[in-house]
Amino acid sequence: MTYTHEELTARLKKQVTHSTIGKLNIINKEIPFQEGSRGLDPRVKRFLTNEVHPNGRRPLEVDDLEITRNRVEVNNKDLSSGIRSETTNIFLQDRAISMKIYNRTKEKKPVIIYFHGGGFFERDVDVMENVCKFLAQKTEAVVVAVEYRLAPEHPYQDGLNDCFEAVRYVYENARKFNVEADKMGMVGDSVGGNFALGVHHLSTDKPWTIGYIGMFCPLVDLSDVSRNMWNIKHYDTDQDSELIRQELVTMKESLSFIQTLYLTNLKDVYLPLVSPLLRKDKTTLPPITLVTAEFDFLRIQGEEFSTQLAEAGVPVRHFKYKGMDHAFVRKLGYYPQAADAIIEVSNHFTQVLRR
Repeated sequence: MTYTHEELTARLKKQVTHSTIGKLNIINKEIPFQEGSRGLDPRVKRFLTNEVHPNGRRPLEVDDLEITRNRVEVNNKDLSSGIRSETTNIFLQDRAISMKIYNRTKEKKPVIIYFHGGGFFERDVDVMENVCKFLAQKTEAVVVAVEYRLAPEHPYQDGLNDCFEAVRYVYENARKFNVEADKMGMVGDSVGGNFALGVHHLSTDKPWTIGYIGMFCPLVDLSDVSRNMWNIKHYDTDQDSELIRQELVTMKESLSFIQTLYLTNLKDVYLPLVSPLLRKDKTTLPPITLVTAEFDFLRIQGEEFSTQLAEAGVPVRHFKYKGMDHAFVRKLGYYPQAADAIIEVSNHFTQVLRR
């Protein structure tokens, strides 16, 4: 039987299970209309099976940088309605930072600063446009997407500094953007989640308050700490084992390359601005939504991070989407789980900052 995207998304709201790790409650989103099944979601399996790559799935190498950057693939759809977008620039003494603004109107609204993923080296601000528009609609907030500088041309801490300056600029120019400066949140996917946590760390003594953080499949540890905890046995590979193992191993081995791409000094990998999992004091973090995918290499470190948040008393909502792989939110309109994850983040943001 064939189901519509709307039917699949609606099903995800109803069919959930719960599991725990220590004090952490994990909300498990089952594959819609295949609850209890194992392996990849059929949409993910179809995408991975049909994906064309001359060398198959393999870890990233230097020669892949320009190819990846030049391959503009917007594998998502615009599910929003009537969301306007515009571009503006921040002019600093030594550089300019471009930002895309979504949903600015005459009505004053809360604001979300969005940091895209892409391994620190990909320009994915355009790829995530439909995600930002859908997020803006569901939160009824202004969303500001930051086009930060990329590694390796601009290694740590350049991209993070751009994200920080964007937050400062929005706060100081709240009237220009017609936003409520005291209702500011941050959302990021993959390394964008890493940047969101880094910006919060840098903002502890600043006049603005980050009231909420949402993260989709975030990279919270670039060091070997969580990698030493990682084991293929943490994943159910009885079904679709070859595809799943290929996905997991490829990403695991790619992280070593990303380390050298992003860092000029590999010892920096243990800094909390690089690996937020290693941040000792997490009690000052705001309410967080952390979304993971069942077959994502980063799932294990995401679960560890959320467990530490729960133990620190930080309000955390942790979701695990069964059958999904890394960065599934980018398939908005094709994977119903992408829309559902954005809705869950939007609901938490609204409850925290619109009350």
